[in-house]
Amino acid sequence: MYAFKRSFALGLLALLLAVPAFPQEGGAPAKGDNLYSAALFASIVEMEKSCGYIDDSIGGSRVRTDYRHTLVEKDPEITDRLPSQLGDYRVEYLDKRAQIDRYKKLRKAFPILRIHPMQNEGARLELEVSVSYLTHQKRRWLYGVSDWSDVEFQYDCGKQKFVVSAVKLGGI
Repeated sequence: MYAFKRSFALGLLALLLAVPAFPQEGGAPAKGDNLYSAALFASIVEMEKSCGYIDDSIGGSRVRTDYRHTLVEKDPEITDRLPSQLGDYRVEYLDKRAQIDRYKKLRKAFPILRIHPMQNEGARLELEVSVSYLTHQKRRWLYGVSDWSDVEFQYDCGKQKFVVSAVKLGGI
C-alpha cells in the first residue's frame, strides 16, 4: 500500500511540475500556477505576519531575517523555474558555493529558506518550507533549523487547480 501511495504521489508530482512548462493561451509558461512558488511566497507572507516584528539577530551575532528580501537554497529540481519576485517580496536563490561566499562576506550566521519536496496526504498535497541558519563551526558548515511552515493544497474543482488551503507555522 505504501509503494502504491508513493508511486501515485511521484506520478502526480511529475504531472504537476510538467503542466506549468507547457505554453498557455498567451504562449508563456504559467509561473503563477507553480505549487512550489505558491508555497514559497505563501510561507514568506505568513512568516512575516507572525514574526516580522521580532529582532532575531541575537544581539548582532547573526543577520536579522528580512522577509522582503529572502535567501532561498537553490535546488535545480525545485527552484530553477521559480520567480525571483512576487509583489513586494524578492527572493535570491543561492547554491552551496554562493551560501559559503555569503557567510564569508558577512562573517555571521544568516537565515536561508529550504523548499522540501511535496508529499501527498490523502486528498491534500503538503509542502514544507524551513528556515535554517548557516554557520561555520570547527571547520564544518552547519545548518541550524529555526522554524518552518507547512503549506497545504486542496484541489478546487471550480477553478480547476490546486489552491493553498492552509499555512501552518512551527518552530523550535
